[in-house]
Amino acid sequence: MSGWISKVYYDVLARVVPGSVLLLGLVYLEDGPVRGINFVFRSMTSQESSLTLRFAVGLLAAYLIGLIIGELGELLAGRVLERRDADREAVIARECLDEHNGAMHAAGRRTVDVLHDQLPSAAVMSEELAVVDNCSGGRLLALKAERRLCLVLSFGLLLLALGNLLVFTADLVPKRLLVEGVLLLALLVFWRRSARLHSRVVRQTCFGWLMNVSLGSTTDSGS
Repeated sequence: MSGWISKVYYDVLARVVPGSVLLLGLVYLEDGPVRGINFVFRSMTSQESSLTLRFAVGLLAAYLIGLIIGELGELLAGRVLERRDADREAVIARECLDEHNGAMHAAGRRTVDVLHDQLPSAAVMSEELAVVDNCSGGRLLALKAERRLCLVLSFGLLLLALGNLLVFTADLVPKRLLVEGVLLLALLVFWRRSARLHSRVVRQTCFGWLMNVSLGSTTDSGS
């Protein structure tokens, strides 16, 4: 049950939420600030269709937009992100191993006898940790969902900023320059947040995996 809740939470946070934000942004680009706001207001308050139907259609549209934007971002920047993440993960894993063994040694407990270059990847650690510790796996999935949210929003905001700039060249509305600055600022904030969340996910994954290995080693030696 807890695993199912985590997956639903991931879909809502990583796809529906950013999809909803970007959907509203597309409405703004299409109709401009005033007409876009009026369009959204009329759509939400209109009595021509039921609230349940409007909510279902909006939820589905938001989910699909979030999914498409996320996959498009992976297609265009996935390899760059993977290389950057892999390098960062290796550094964090080595740091976690040294810190963990130092703490275990100080407590008089068995350390993890693994060389730095023999540590498994964070993805493998995460899969193994999810098997032996559902609670930790659920927390890590929630952090991954938040990171995915930030990445999707970063790429989506970049597309909105480019679209807003193109529209500005056609209508020359000064307010769009202010919107452009806000979009770029939000993009940088979400991008930085995604990097910090990635480091946090890797650290928690490594420490959880190392602790389970240490406890397993202690149990085995005692038996």
